[in-house]
Amino acid sequence: MKDVKRRNSPKNAVTFTAALLAALALATTAAASGIPLNVIGPHEYALPVNYESFNAVAQYSYVQTDNKAFDSAGSKVSGPDTFTAVGFTKYVRFFTFKSLPDVGFAWEFLLPEISVQKTGVSATGLGDPLTGFAVWMKPGKNSTVGVQSFLSIPVGADAVSDKTWGSLTTLVGDIQLGDLNVDGQAGYIFKSLRHQTGADDVDPGSTFHANLRLGYRAHQYLEPFLAADYQTTGRSTNETTGAAIPNSASNELSAGGGLLIHFTNPMSLTMRYDYGIEGKNTPVTNAFHFKIAYIW
Repeated sequence: MKDVKRRNSPKNAVTFTAALLAALALATTAAASGIPLNVIGPHEYALPVNYESFNAVAQYSYVQTDNKAFDSAGSKVSGPDTFTAVGFTKYVRFFTFKSLPDVGFAWEFLLPEISVQKTGVSATGLGDPLTGFAVWMKPGKNSTVGVQSFLSIPVGADAVSDKTWGSLTTLVGDIQLGDLNVDGQAGYIFKSLRHQTGADDVDPGSTFHANLRLGYRAHQYLEPFLAADYQTTGRSTNETTGAAIPNSASNELSAGGGLLIHFTNPMSLTMRYDYGIEGKNTPVTNAFHFKIAYIW
């Protein structure tokens, strides 16, 4: 009973609120909630080659209630009870080089919009923007493999900025097997030293993440799908003392499902629900995701 009381104490709620804001900062670095880049849907990397240059814009959004959290032992306990709403506006310019007709290229820019609210807590603003390039090829007619790399720039609003330069490198792939689509990625995130006003500098732990989508084209316009996402982040250290920051290492596995609606060739809508299955030192994923994309 003493342990339960400790876990659900006001002090512990403050700890999980801090953990949420840290996870959110990671999200602004990696475009997702606690798990980086989990905004993707089916066919995210079903990319063409041998094409004329074109553009795409997408709006990713999710809302989450943080009423539960994983503690350091992996148990689900009371969370910070915050309500989180995040949007990611993405613009992509697709292009090719005449000397490499069978290789696709893209430049991307992403801007997060963030709001975290509860009694006594209000963190709102534009997050740290990301920009970078992607390159891919098609080993077969219905498959794609590639790599993308982003730079996160710490110029977001003070309340939601991660306050680090971030490097995100991801291996991506997609394969279509009849009506079945398998799409996913695996990536690594490295962050620079975090400078804090009035406090010691922090050396953040690096993050590994993986995201998988399995869709089935049940109808011309409808494609239900399953989702699985995972992240693990190493412990952070105090740069001045060299001491590890308690409970800074985290991980989470989440799963969910959703529906992709194919309106027309240039427009689609994706909806998904995700829930955290297991983890450590992070709010439990409990989120509804939305994505609308348009190509021209």
